[in-house]
Amino acid sequence: MKVNEVSKRYAKALLAVAKQKGIHTKVYAELQAVADAFNKDASVSAYFENPMIAVAQKTAALKAALEGKGTSEEVMNTLVLMADKGRIHFLPEVAQAFRDALDIEEGVTRGIVRSAQPLSADAQKELESKVSKTLGKKIVLTYQQDPKLLGGAVAQVGGWTFDDSIETHLKKLNEELNRRAN
Repeated sequence: MKVNEVSKRYAKALLAVAKQKGIHTKVYAELQAVADAFNKDASVSAYFENPMIAVAQKTAALKAALEGKGTSEEVMNTLVLMADKGRIHFLPEVAQAFRDALDIEEGVTRGIVRSAQPLSADAQKELESKVSKTLGKKIVLTYQQDPKLLGGAVAQVGGWTFDDSIETHLKKLNEELNRRAN
C-alpha cells in the first residue's frame, strides 16, 4: 500500500505522542484494529465518506463506537481529528505509516517467507535467527504457504532474497552438472 504525505503526518504525530508516553505498541494495535474494522465493513467506510452526513454526526458516531472499548485517548483524538478534517478514509494508510515509522525507530525490518508447507514454530525461530544474524537487524517475518513451491522456503526481507527452495537447489545442481559435463 502506498502511503501519502497526509497519512505520514498523522502517523508521525501520533507516534511522537505515543512514544513519549511509552504506549506506542498499544496505540499501534488499537489503530490497526480500527483500520481493520473500517476495511472489513464497507458500510462503515461508506458512512464516513458520505458528504450528506454532517461532520458532527460522524465524530459523535465515532466516539460512541469507541468509548468504553479501551481505546486510548491518543487514538481517539487522532480519529476524531481525522473525521473532523474529512480524512478518516486515510485510516488504513495512517496505520501503515505508523507501523513503518515505528519499525524505523526500532530498527526492525519486515519480510515475507513463502514455503510449500507451513513451517513449525522451531523452523520459524531458526529462520528468523539466521536472517537476523545475516542482516544484522531485528527481523519480523510474515509466513505464507505457497503451493507453487515444491519444497523449502523463500524469504524476502528488505532488498534481500534468501532462497532455500527445492527448485533453486535443482537449478544449481543442473548448472553444476552441466559445467562438469563440458
